[in-house]
Amino acid sequence: MIYTVIIGLMPFLIRSFISIFDKTATLEYWINETDFIGLGLVLNLSNINELEDKDFEDKIWKTKNIGLSVVYIVLFSSILAIVTYSDFKHSTDINKWAVKCCSILLSLVSFFFSYSIYNRLNTLR
Repeated sequence: MIYTVIIGLMPFLIRSFISIFDKTATLEYWINETDFIGLGLVLNLSNINELEDKDFEDKIWKTKNIGLSVVYIVLFSSILAIVTYSDFKHSTDINKWAVKCCSILLSLVSFFFSYSIYNRLNTLR
C-alpha cells in the first residue's frame, strides 16, 4: 500500500520539490488539483487490481468494493475533465477553488477507502 501511495503522490512530491527552488511558485501552483486526481485514480485502480487477483469467500464484499472503486474512478475522471476544460478556456464559470477542495477531499476519502481494503486483505492472509 505504501508504494501505491508514494507512486500516486509523485506528481505532488515533484511539484513540491520544484516549489522549493522556484521563487515565483504560489500556493495555488504547489497544491494542484490534478496531482490529487492522479493520486485518487492510482489508489482506486490499485484497489481493483488487488481485489481482482484474490479469491474471497465474501464475494458480495469484493463486488461492492470494486464497484465503489469504479464509481470513484468515474468521479475523478469527471473532475479531471472539468479541470482540463477550464485550462483551455480563458473565462469559465467553474469555481476552481471548489474543484480543488473536491479533488483533495475525494483523494483523502480514497486513501482511507484503500487503507480499509488493504487492512482487510492483510487480515485474510
